[in-house]
Amino acid sequence: MILDQSETSDLWYAPVPHRPAGYLHPSRMTAGRLAATLRAAARPRHTLTGLAGLLREHAGRDRCLLAATGRAALAHAVQHTGAREVVLSTFNCPAVADAVLAAGARPVLVDTDPVTGPAYTSADLDGRAVILTNGLGLDEWRAHAARITERGGVVLLDLAQAGLSPRVLRRFRGTSCPVVLSFGEGKQLGGLGGGALLTSAPGTGENGLRSGGGLAALRRAVTARLVSHAPGAVRTAVARAQSRTPGWSHTKADHLPAEAGPVDFGAPSRWEAAAAAALLRTADRVADRAASLHQRVRAAVTAELTTCRPLDSDPDLGPGIELLFHRPGRRFLFARALAEHGVPSTWNYYPLHRLKPYAPYAAGPLAGADSLWPRVLTVPKQPQPRLTAPLLVAALLAADRAVRRQEAGHD
Repeated sequence: MILDQSETSDLWYAPVPHRPAGYLHPSRMTAGRLAATLRAAARPRHTLTGLAGLLREHAGRDRCLLAATGRAALAHAVQHTGAREVVLSTFNCPAVADAVLAAGARPVLVDTDPVTGPAYTSADLDGRAVILTNGLGLDEWRAHAARITERGGVVLLDLAQAGLSPRVLRRFRGTSCPVVLSFGEGKQLGGLGGGALLTSAPGTGENGLRSGGGLAALRRAVTARLVSHAPGAVRTAVARAQSRTPGWSHTKADHLPAEAGPVDFGAPSRWEAAAAAALLRTADRVADRAASLHQRVRAAVTAELTTCRPLDSDPDLGPGIELLFHRPGRRFLFARALAEHGVPSTWNYYPLHRLKPYAPYAAGPLAGADSLWPRVLTVPKQPQPRLTAPLLVAALLAADRAVRRQEAGHD
């Protein structure tokens, strides 16, 4: 970890609400989806071919390789390109760089901007692969894919953070690049784990399923669903218990990786595939509601907020509503005020070039990402019982006022 002592407070996690009105990763495991998951898990071979077929159809690709994780699917994608060097934004999840390294390739980190996105074309692209991850919910395909191809690069589209639904997959049917998906617990589909690589390239075949694994994640999904619908006293007690679990911390400094993470190249479990197949059937409806909430909240607060502004992100491609603060030091204060209204928030990425495992892959200083990461906060937009547009708007405006009052008191 490459850490300056002055940024310690910027590494504080956003406070968790004592009585959550919503959750960052709400469970999608309704009674109907649970029943569909159980039925699908009882017919693993049928589920395997059915899930792969659905994904191929919606994405307009000929082949689908199911993988144990999204990062494994991305590593397979890198291997299929044959590229020895892979360009990616430094404002990224370590799992993306881990996948590149696991594929035997060398990452090349580039800077990023909250408006124009990653500076992919600042690097030499000839013969290199470029991973588009739609950071901050920006549509990197529309902004960068054509220029990358013109300069000899090979595009890989990683939709791990997107609102994974048939509607979103169909947006990229007219493209030919490999598409990587993730069905992890914290992803927008709300699955149990696993991932997929969709491509039309020869040599990408469908694989099998492993029999074990996934049941613990299924139990967590069902429990999380019950808790999110429980009375306030129950939600408060669960939040209090979770804050006392081993490994919980107030700061991300305790969890930044000291070395690159491993990649499991195995197959997904039948439970993971079953959950993905069941959830995918209702994902369009969930994605539509999330996009509507995103647009309504953004329209209501954009002209009113004074300490930050919502980024003009694509409602389908980001995990939440992204707020960009005008200066560092405000994010934690704002998040604490949101938590008092029951609204959770998070910040996702610490620049890869500031982490020991990945620092050697940056050609030089990446000032844009250094300036950006302490000023970004993500507010959830996934539909859930209490996290309505009016509640989110009221909480955001109240948090903005609270930060202004605190700053005025210190003047």
